[in-house]
Amino acid sequence: MSRRYVRGVRLKSWVLTGLFGVGGVCALVALIQLALLLVNGTAADSGWWVLALVLLALGGWGRASGLLVRLLADDAPGANRARQVTVWLLVVAMVLLITGLKLSSPDLDAYKRLVFGEGGLVEWGQVLLLAAAIRVSWLIGDDLFRRLDDARPGWLARGFAGLLGLLLLEELAWGQVIFSWQTPEAIRTINAQQETTLHNIGWFQDRLDGFTFVAMLVVLLAVVLAPRLVRRWLRHQSSENRSLVWALTPASYSWPLFLFVAVIAYCVATRSFPELLHNRDQEWGELVLYGSALLLLLRMRVLLGTAECQAPERDAEAP
Repeated sequence: MSRRYVRGVRLKSWVLTGLFGVGGVCALVALIQLALLLVNGTAADSGWWVLALVLLALGGWGRASGLLVRLLADDAPGANRARQVTVWLLVVAMVLLITGLKLSSPDLDAYKRLVFGEGGLVEWGQVLLLAAAIRVSWLIGDDLFRRLDDARPGWLARGFAGLLGLLLLEELAWGQVIFSWQTPEAIRTINAQQETTLHNIGWFQDRLDGFTFVAMLVVLLAVVLAPRLVRRWLRHQSSENRSLVWALTPASYSWPLFLFVAVIAYCVATRSFPELLHNRDQEWGELVLYGSALLLLLRMRVLLGTAECQAPERDAEAP
């Protein structure tokens, strides 16, 4: 018998609110830029219009279609197949987005300023994804504290939220991006980007690309192997333990996202295809990594909640 998770239904509402909200903000920014163009002749970025239209169109589709709630809430074979297709579509969309931005930019410097500049698309995308992931990880900790007598899994989730918090602070240069303070001289002299960050300091900076690739390879292997190993182990566990452990296991269909991240990390670390991928393109990989982590955390949060039985479809797997 198929099931629909209550939290997944609520998540649909949050997703639609986010799409319409961010789309509306983008449209407002585009209108302000248009007004400034007409009054002062200030250059306007048409990308805001494109982003607003895409987000609002996705929001309209999500509200009108029943597919979104199936992706987020349903435990059924058809929903699982839809999630697999959606993951591949996300990978293709990222490839097309990066390609389109590179082709539309007059030169490499313009591309870097547009995408990776202060307040740019990738930088604030990473910040928003990390902030959301921190919140979801913290809520997962609450769930584990309530469901288990052993407090260690709950503290592990809280620790993961803390780790994400450190990454968030690094992305924000520990507040420098927001408050624009001057980098202390002691850090400026040893920091490759002259920012208040740890990962750009001397020894770390020289080895960062290699470490990133190794870490992404380990994560990819974990995402690929964990569902297979857990599925075998769960055969001898109780129904309650199976549902809990499976909820905390990475989704088997999520590996293409992590493969995308690992490929970018490899190309950057080995300087492969330098005419296509540059060092700063590693930030695209980080964006997809944070987004993938958020998706897995949301899945865990949904599966740790209650479910309602629906008309039987076929034997189902957890989303």
